[in-house]
Amino acid sequence: MVSALATLHAQEALAVDGIALTGTGVMAAGMGGTSIAFPQDSTAAADNPAGMGLIGSRTDFGIQLLEPLTDFDYGSPSNHLHTGKVYPVPNGGANWQISPRLTLGVSLFGVGVGTSYGRPALPIAGAGVAQSSLQTVIAAPTITWRLTPHNIIGASLALAYERFSANGAIVPTDSGGLQPLPSHGISNAFGYGVRLGYIWQPTSAFTFGASYASRIRMSRLSGYDDDLLAAGGGRIDIGAQYGVGIAYRIVPSLTLAADWLHLEFSNTVVGSAQGFGWQNQDIFRVGAAWNVNSRWTLRAGFSRGNHPIGPSVVAQNLLAAMPCSTSVSAGATWRLNKADDISGVVEYDFATNVKGTGASAGFDMRTRAEIIGVSYGHRF
Repeated sequence: MVSALATLHAQEALAVDGIALTGTGVMAAGMGGTSIAFPQDSTAAADNPAGMGLIGSRTDFGIQLLEPLTDFDYGSPSNHLHTGKVYPVPNGGANWQISPRLTLGVSLFGVGVGTSYGRPALPIAGAGVAQSSLQTVIAAPTITWRLTPHNIIGASLALAYERFSANGAIVPTDSGGLQPLPSHGISNAFGYGVRLGYIWQPTSAFTFGASYASRIRMSRLSGYDDDLLAAGGGRIDIGAQYGVGIAYRIVPSLTLAADWLHLEFSNTVVGSAQGFGWQNQDIFRVGAAWNVNSRWTLRAGFSRGNHPIGPSVVAQNLLAAMPCSTSVSAGATWRLNKADDISGVVEYDFATNVKGTGASAGFDMRTRAEIIGVSYGHRF
């Protein structure tokens, strides 16, 4: 048990897509997150910067309410922990069609979750309540250029801000015992990266998209760099990701879309053996959008990925609430007039169970999640 308790860390854990919501914007979320080749609002640069070249001049603001529910048998079935809170995750953006070939814009997206078990993980003197919080906000100023009538390229900076806190971590001592680590309160970090994207539209009905996002290297989180996050140099970096997508308009009112997205955790504390031990993740998502009439659009989607947490590292993920692997969603947009629209989404993430083995034997984790969201968009 001591070896299994060697590291307890905290990180955001969201829906299907590793450490991110299934869909960045509410419209994309209603289609299982599909957006690489089918941008719909000014959050598009989060998934493919080139997508901003297809949405015209508009601004958006939305919020998704995430409720992850985790049950953790920590060491034995008799030591049962539960966490369940609602976390608001805002997103939005603005985009300007400067000319038929050029757009300038910014997408805003982020993460805001954690864990709160309500009591210490183990009855050890001085151990605090096991809880964590990590909020990450990313601004992506973006430029797109239409190379030809059928080809668009896009590029973004990714400017990130983190707020992190953790309490209740317990580690082994040199003598073979256990001791609690102190909490260092709220610590802040900043980081940056780049995002690149491409859109190809050989016909009016078919779109292909590809995107790449570099690792966002964050600054050190003061205090935690000396103990809790020492394995990652005191940083909680955001790993690189890349993917491709297609969209096909079967009839004028119905579009089908599909994405493949790869998330890298291996070069961050999230994927290190001394940190969380997460595996890289491949995610497949499909969605449909049906324009019922001039006022209403209905959406549905499905997303599935391999689970990033293996049985041998369950114990070290107590404060990193486990993501789910499979989700379904439904959404709708109501156009108030030619300029304004309101969108909504409901998502359910099926329960994921991981039973610990090896050093994590006796540590079992089960998580499911529910999400609702709403957004407002305005064309200008």
